Amino acid sequence: MEYAAGVDFGGTSAKIGLVDRSGVVLQRAEVVMDPRETYEGLLRPVADRLRGMVGRQEGRLLTVGIGTPGFIDKRRGLIIGGCVNLPALQGRSVQEYLGAELGVPAFSENDATSAAAGELAFGAGRRFSHFALITIGTAIGGGLVLDGKVYRGSRGLAGELGHLCMVPEGLWCNCGSRGCFEQYASATAIVRLYDEKARKRQDPPEAQTSPQPAIGTREIVERARGGEAIARDTLEEAGQWIAQAFGTLMNALDLQACLVGGGFSQAGEAILEPIRRHLPDHCWPQVGRGVQVLAAELANDAGILGAAAQAMERLGA
Repeated sequence: MEYAAGVDFGGTSAKIGLVDRSGVVLQRAEVVMDPRETYEGLLRPVADRLRGMVGRQEGRLLTVGIGTPGFIDKRRGLIIGGCVNLPALQGRSVQEYLGAELGVPAFSENDATSAAAGELAFGAGRRFSHFALITIGTAIGGGLVLDGKVYRGSRGLAGELGHLCMVPEGLWCNCGSRGCFEQYASATAIVRLYDEKARKRQDPPEAQTSPQPAIGTREIVERARGGEAIARDTLEEAGQWIAQAFGTLMNALDLQACLVGGGFSQAGEAILEPIRRHLPDHCWPQVGRGVQVLAAELANDAGILGAAAQAMERLGA
């Protein structure tokens, strides 16, 4: 049996898995990430854990796939920007380190682009050759699949869908631009929007400045399902923004499907239904005809499966 390793780097942990060709995760592990650590201090425990897993697994390791936040130079796998949660990795190549340690080819990818590769190989994208994936979490990422292949662009930097300009002269974004999609429909933005609506609708008005208990997107979704007007209005507005982003991509790329991934995809129809309803407002009727709006399918294994899938694809295995 031949298999790949997938490593998904996050700000607090690296999720590791061994994945066979059919998408079965054979082993899983997790390594704590300390953002204060050095490059070697971050990667040595990951390499050690991988070696132990490979030593216990029957078959042959073909490749290691790596997903990280940020911009990746596709030649050497250098992280050339955007990996602010693990600063020691900036300007360094994770793929060179892990490839040398494991003795197999290794390939690095932006984490959302990896997720698109995973959905294409093992998830909701299997039925489509042209789709866009928007991943909604603390930030917004994305990936594009065109002609049955992950589209990476001329330098491997494609898919920064969270920074589509939605509102010229709109909210400032941490990328330095204004009006970015991420400022209106990320999980962070959705929580902020809910809080703003709740404060405005408080009665009496003088209570509007009183502190509000913290609430996350999971609870907002549950409240919307329970019929709470503020929560439903919040998801309605988020759905409009997401529909605008998908409609723009559909007009440009003539897609078959639009996938919603990341942690917020667990909202299911509570967010998919408003996206579908508003999508015709943002694309030509001919372009929108027959396009499916679906939740991504890989859930908690998305990072591992996506990293493994993109590595297998780039290896040509």
